[in-house]
Amino acid sequence: MTHILVLSVVMLVYLHLWFLISVIRKNFGLVDIAWGLSYVVIVWTVFLHTKTITTASILMLVIVTLWGLRLTYYLFLRNWSKPEDYRYVNMRKNWGKHPNLNAYIKVFYFQILLASVISLPIQSVFYVTEGFEWYHILFLVFGTLLFMLGFAFESISDAQLKRFKSHPENKGKIMDQGLWAYTRHPNYFGDFVIWISYFVIMFYSLDVRYVFAIIGTCIMGYLLRYVSGVPLLEKRYKNDPQYQAYAESTPIFFPKFKK
Repeated sequence: MTHILVLSVVMLVYLHLWFLISVIRKNFGLVDIAWGLSYVVIVWTVFLHTKTITTASILMLVIVTLWGLRLTYYLFLRNWSKPEDYRYVNMRKNWGKHPNLNAYIKVFYFQILLASVISLPIQSVFYVTEGFEWYHILFLVFGTLLFMLGFAFESISDAQLKRFKSHPENKGKIMDQGLWAYTRHPNYFGDFVIWISYFVIMFYSLDVRYVFAIIGTCIMGYLLRYVSGVPLLEKRYKNDPQYQAYAESTPIFFPKFKK
């Protein structure tokens, strides 16, 4: 209970900080920057509170920090000085006279609450039993390799898309090169693999008391594929002939390496 209380207080402070920044800058889209960084805040809060030092906990601390800071930096460069994202512009129109109150409850509070649940694999690693058998090490190695794969997919595809958009001649064109030639959403696929790796690393000791933490990975996968990730972009380009041609030859999520 102490862990839950401490994390709740920290996340509420974090929530209000980003909400205040967004209101001042009149840009609710800044919550996207807060999203990746929230997991860094969570992992460090739990680590400093529990003071758990195991192979898995230190590994988790390092990789979550690496992933979260990279994502935060990428989204900061993309969103901080730009106009509010079209999604939040539409939300403002629908909310009428009380956009700040609606954003506080439906965007900021909801996302922080969601992050607290999704991060169950990250939090649980600080409570599982330490293991030193060969199969424990195998889980850690496999989880680390999965993280490296997912991190590579996400970071490389983000960099490729950014470079593609930086060329004026590509304005209005669809990115179908590099990793984007194998899946229409390589960054989301990479993110999903990363969250699988978090659960694998957490479950390395086969401590069945914490198997429930897989719900965090499942929720993230569902959101990426069916709610806030893939569907929004697919809907945005549903009437784009070039994108539809691209969609006919390229898988929507799981990559297919063409011959």
